[in-house]
Amino acid sequence: MSVHIRGTRRVLCLAAAATLTIGVAGAAHAQKTDVIFSAGPTGGSWTPMAAAASQVVNKRFPDLNVQVEPGAALVNMEKIRNDKADLGWSMTTVMSDAQKGEGQFVGKQTDKGLFVANFYPNVWQLAVPASSDIKSIKDLKGQPVALPSRGNTSLAAGWEYLLKVNGMTLNDLGAKSYGPVSSNAEAVKNRQAMAVGWFTVVPASFIMDLGSAMPLRVLGVTKEEMAALQKLNPGFVPYTLKAGLYKDQGVTEAVETFQSPTVLIGSAKTSADVIYKITKAIVEGRDEFGNVTSVMKGVTGAEMAKNFGMPMHPGAEKYYREAGLLK
Repeated sequence: MSVHIRGTRRVLCLAAAATLTIGVAGAAHAQKTDVIFSAGPTGGSWTPMAAAASQVVNKRFPDLNVQVEPGAALVNMEKIRNDKADLGWSMTTVMSDAQKGEGQFVGKQTDKGLFVANFYPNVWQLAVPASSDIKSIKDLKGQPVALPSRGNTSLAAGWEYLLKVNGMTLNDLGAKSYGPVSSNAEAVKNRQAMAVGWFTVVPASFIMDLGSAMPLRVLGVTKEEMAALQKLNPGFVPYTLKAGLYKDQGVTEAVETFQSPTVLIGSAKTSADVIYKITKAIVEGRDEFGNVTSVMKGVTGAEMAKNFGMPMHPGAEKYYREAGLLK
């Protein structure tokens, strides 16, 4: 009888130990904080960059579980506005419009999307055949043009704003085809369109590709156009395409244009502690982003802290001040 009792006690002890182990494991799992990162569309640099950021954060702070979802600049701000994401890629122009309730955010004003980190220039580049007589945006009146898909930031904050400061709208252009950058470039190659313009990295792959088929001209902006653009949206930043950058594509001189920097934004509803950890991880692990896109090679912590006057998340601000990157 004593043997049976001892055996029963042993079984009970093992069961209790198993229950305790499961309870501890469950508690450890429960301590993880899920972070939803809304990235970019398939085929761009934003999705692999978000994946790299996720790995950088999860490695340094195992208590954070960063999950990457598809997105886009406008979509990401909208998801943060509706509390469906904690992080997302965006652009300074989108942040400005969202804060003011202008542009695509008329009637949807929000201050939930706050600056976390600056990543790289997102530069407006508009190319036309060098053989054409098109020297400015006004020369595109009545001309067939290949445009980004409706709802894309390059259409809303690029084409539409640039046309607006020149007293024009999309209706002033000739035949219009909408689609991804690859089909836009093909339309110009096939002489179905006379221009293609996008916000993208430097050098732009679409200019490299198109320039292999024909010499190009990249249209710049005047000081007056730049001032008008910044009046419309202070998120625009002047940018110079260096002379010789596209010499193999027929562009030998420097081109004055503008950019809307790619920035990481965080939800005001996401805790300062979580954003502090994320900021610390990505700034101190920034070298890993250079493996995804060359424009991130050599980026400094001070450059990542540059917020272009955009409101900063308290968690990010705490880290930058601790690191001596904010005065």
